[in-house]
Order: sequence, then C-alpha cells, then structure tokens
Amino acid sequence: MQFFFENLRLAFDALVANKLRSFLTILCVVISIMSIIAVVSIVQGMDQFVKTKIAQQGSNVFTVQKYDGFLVLTDFDAFLKALKNPDITLEDLELLRKEIPLAEFVDASINRRDRLTAATRLVENVGIRGRTEEYPAIGDFPLAYGRHLSRIDVLQRRNNCVIGWEIAETLFPYTTALGKTVKIGAKHFNVVGVCEKKGNILGNNQNLFAFIPVTTFLKQYGSRQSLEIQIRTEDMESFAEAMQQTRTALRVDRGLKPSLDDNFHIDTSEQLVSIWEAISVGIFGTLIGVVSITLVVGGIIIMNVMLVAVTERTREIGIRKSVGARRGHIVFQFLLEALILTGIGGAVGILLGFTIASIVAALTPLPYYISAVPIVTALIISFGVGVFFGVYPAQKASRLDPVVALRQ
Repeated sequence: MQFFFENLRLAFDALVANKLRSFLTILCVVISIMSIIAVVSIVQGMDQFVKTKIAQQGSNVFTVQKYDGFLVLTDFDAFLKALKNPDITLEDLELLRKEIPLAEFVDASINRRDRLTAATRLVENVGIRGRTEEYPAIGDFPLAYGRHLSRIDVLQRRNNCVIGWEIAETLFPYTTALGKTVKIGAKHFNVVGVCEKKGNILGNNQNLFAFIPVTTFLKQYGSRQSLEIQIRTEDMESFAEAMQQTRTALRVDRGLKPSLDDNFHIDTSEQLVSIWEAISVGIFGTLIGVVSITLVVGGIIIMNVMLVAVTERTREIGIRKSVGARRGHIVFQFLLEALILTGIGGAVGILLGFTIASIVAALTPLPYYISAVPIVTALIISFGVGVFFGVYPAQKASRLDPVVALRQ
C-alpha cells in the first residue's frame, strides 16, 4: 500500500511539473467523454420520452396522418413525394366517424405553440392543442376542476379552453382559473376547465398546454392545415379490422384506384416504437462512431505525450533503476500517470456531458435521461484508453539501460 501511495505521489508530481502537457492531454479525453455522455443522455432521453408518450396513448389507438413523419429520416425522396398528399380535414373526420363502426372514439388533433396572457401575467411557449370533444378518451387528461370541451364548443367554434395546471397557477395564483379569460395569441378565451397536475417526464413539463376546439384552432391559425385523426377501438380484437375499414373508406372517398398507393399514412403504437428504435440506433451508432475516432486521436496524443515524458525523464529512470527499481515499478508509475490523466478527463467529461445535455433540454423540446450505464461506460472507456495507449511508453521506459540512461 505504501508503494502504491508513493508512486501516486510521484505521478502527481510529474504531472504538476508539466502543467500544459497534462492539461492538453486531459482536454482530449474531456472532449471525447463529454461527447459520449451528451449524445447517450439525449438519445436515451428521447427514447424514454417517445415510448412514454406512445404508452399514454394506448395500444388500441391508431393515427391517420397526411404522411409518415419518420420518412424525413428514413427516405427523403419518399418524404418529398408524401408532402404532396391531400390534407387530412374535418370532412375526413366526419367520414371516418360514419364509416368505421368498430371505432369507439374518433378524435382530430392539430398542435402549435403560442403565448398565454392574463392581465400582466404571461406564459410563453405553451402547447396549443386543437381537439374535438372526444380527446379525453384518447389521452390521459383528468380534470382538477371544471369540464372538458363539449360537442357544442366544437360545432359553434367557441372560444373556450381547458388549460394545464401550471398555466392556471401562473396566470391566476390567488384565485381559481375557472371562468376567467385568457388571451391565446391574439384572441380571448374563456377557461372552462383545468387539468390535474402531472409530473415531468425526463425534465419535460407536462402542464404547459391549452386545449381549444379544433374548429376554433383552424379559424384562428388558418384552415389550410392538415389534421391528425386518432381512432380508438374497444379492444385489440377489432383493431386490425378497424384499420382496414379506415384505409378502405379513405381510398374510396379519394377515388384511389387499386394500382395506386395510399396518399395518407396510418400509424400504430407498435409501428412508432419499432421505427423510433431503428432510427435511434442509427443515430446513436453514427454519433458514437464519430466520437470513437475522437477517442482514438486522443489516445494517440496521450501516447505521444507519454513518449516525450519518457525521453525527458531518461536520467530520472536511470537513477531509479540504479537504486533498485524493477521494470514493473517503472511500468506501474508511467501507467499510473496515464490513468490519472484519463481518469480526471473522464470525470470532467461526464460532468460537462450532462451539463450540455441539460442545457440542450432546457433550450429545446429534447429531453435527456441520466442513468448509471453511460457513466460507468465512460469511466471504463477513459481508463481503457489510458491503459491501452499508456502501455507502450511505460514498456519503453522500463527497458532503458540504467547505465545509458545516466549518461544522458
């Protein structure tokens, strides 16, 4: 144990004596590990976020869209072609409500972000969600008080809204929000309900939203926008048949011949999960490949720095060997120096990586996720780089002839 601590002291003394060299070596490791942690945290956060959102929707729900949004990542030419598909409209909503007997609930949705104000109080970046009266059956939106949107609200394009808990607390901290007037964008709305408070999902606030009738949304923000239609079946037994009924009804209504492809897209929860997993694996693999190159470059720099250190400390090595130091002692000291450099770089890189991930999550909708796996992996990688690229300089130092070394 005394031998270890003595070598540890000698290693720190050697590193402190060459501050600039030590700093540059640590910096290489910091950049590599920081990149790994930031990438893994954001990708894992997005993965958990997507799966949680899909799970909330339910496995017996499918969505009709203008096009498959994932095409922009998987097949860009097909994505450009799909942009020309007809919009999903309120007429499509009414058609499917009539033509799909197996559908228990049929809802339409369209989203954007805007600000909410009440008197002098303001909430920025609120998710404005245009929905029909059937949205409570499709998602999980229990009320704290008040009521949900009604059929009359939708048919008459009323300026009524149901807001999230945090909006109610921010705009009306000393009184109930029910019956109060808020301004969404440029229009005034009456608050008819407030949803229960929800916990954050991976740092993403679940209480910053406002439901308004989909018809009111289109009146306020423009009618030439495509909707999404969510259809929920009573059970999984009728799920596949309801999807086929939906596809048939839309193809017939749009006059598509059997030889023509669908000019719309139907998504299920399972499809979304599998597509996202494939995309996230691809993104993760590509980014890790780039980071791995950085690690190799950093490792080569570490090896060169250690070789320079061996050359500069030839006389020191000769003195140590002449007074009885064995080859193993010399190898251990130089390996210990490499491990200290990469260990410090790994620890700083982990902290900076999570800091960058949290900043990205704060400035964008991308959540991040902290788990033990990337931390342990990053530490193993950093120490592994230290050992792998520190062995050769350490072996070279241990093979020096003490007589030759003392002459230099």
